Formats: sequence, C-alpha cells, structure tokens
Amino acid sequence: MQLKTIWIAITAIILLSCNQQYRITEMSGTIVEMNSSFDADPDREMETLIESYKTELDREMNVVIGKSAQLMDYKRPESLLTNLTSDVMKAYGDEHLPEGADMGVMNVHGHRATLPAGDITIGNLYEIYSFDNTITFLDLKGSDLKKMFDAYARIGGAGISSNVKLIIEKNKVKSVTVDGKTIDKDKIYHIVTLDYLAEGNDNMSAFHNAVTSVNSGVTLRDVMIDWVQEQTRRGDEVESTLDGRITVR
Repeated sequence: MQLKTIWIAITAIILLSCNQQYRITEMSGTIVEMNSSFDADPDREMETLIESYKTELDREMNVVIGKSAQLMDYKRPESLLTNLTSDVMKAYGDEHLPEGADMGVMNVHGHRATLPAGDITIGNLYEIYSFDNTITFLDLKGSDLKKMFDAYARIGGAGISSNVKLIIEKNKVKSVTVDGKTIDKDKIYHIVTLDYLAEGNDNMSAFHNAVTSVNSGVTLRDVMIDWVQEQTRRGDEVESTLDGRITVR
C-alpha cells in the first residue's frame, strides 16, 4: 500500500511539472560578499570541532619525509618539477610493467604548487599533487604517439621523461626520439600517464586510440611520496635537472 502511494505521488509531481500554466515569470537575487564580518559571532561548537580535525591534520601533513636540493617550479617547455614527476612515473612503469615503460607523460598543470628547497613534508606533496589522479598504463601505436607529440608542439611542451628528446620549431615537431631512436609508427609503446590524460584531456586526444588502457588505482601523489621516502632511506636529496629534453626554437 505504501509503495502504491509513493508511485501516485511521483506521477502527480510529473503531471504538475508538465503543466504549462506554471512558468517562471521573475527571478531576482543579491550578491553576498563572504568576508570577515561573518567571523564576529562564530559558532563555538563548530569551531571546536574544526580545530580538533585541524590539529590532527596538521600533525600528519607536517611530517618531514625528505629534503629537496632546490626550489622546483612547473612550466613549459620543461621545468625541474615536470621533469622530476615524469621521470618518477617512468621509473614506476619500469618497475611494474613486464616490458618496462617507454616514457612517462605528465601535464604541466597536474602540479598545483612548487616544491620548496629544504625539508619536504607530506603536506608539500598534497599541495603539489592535489588531485587524486591515478597512474594509468597505455599501449599506444607509434602513429598515435606521433600525434601526441604534435599536440606537445602546439602547446609548447609538457612533462616527458628524460629518455625522450623533442625539438619544436614554429609549433611543429622538428624531430623526436625515444631512447635515441625515431618513432616507429607500427611499434606499440608503453606509456605511463594519468587517468585524466588517458581520457584524452589536456590536448591528449591521441590517447583515445590506445590499444590497451589499464588504471593502476594508485595515485600519483602516493607514488611520489613513496619515491621521496625511498630517496631519504638511501641518504639522497631530491634533485632534478633541466636537460634539454624539450627544446623550442
């Protein structure tokens, strides 16, 4: 009986919503600026609740896990931070793919903050890799890989691992090599990238043509945290270089 009543109510709502006599004749609104005036009379109970979470969060985020030898920024055509991330992604693929990875591919604005020189905290890496993007493995034909580099040329470069050498001239690919070899249009290349890029976003429409796409379910942020911690265990600082992997003329 109750189920029947629910269905009658739903039907009535649908019929009423289709009735043409109900139309919006006027709308109005005001802009309310969110400023410090709202802090004059805070809710003490809510403040206490938020502070309890903030204290715990700060404790976790402020844990130092490594040390950076330099300030690392992100920009085109290459940068210390995009180079570092792309190289770590390739290394992750080398470790987890049966045949290793041919390259790591990372978008510039997948980074949301710079890496400061000195102590590296968990919070730093949450700021830099603030999205929950996951590592994705693609198998891509060389003909489609060429299209990906055409996109790199149009946008002026993005993150790529150090085994790639790309020269861009007048927004076109002048030359590109992978491990010192020109791209074989019929070869299948193993790409390590993000789920966001694998979906064709940020000019990576060539990835729509991937032969296979496997989402690891592991976030890039977790991969970077683990990598920094491993450098620390080895007694190494985190370093990166501008090595001319992408040149724009």
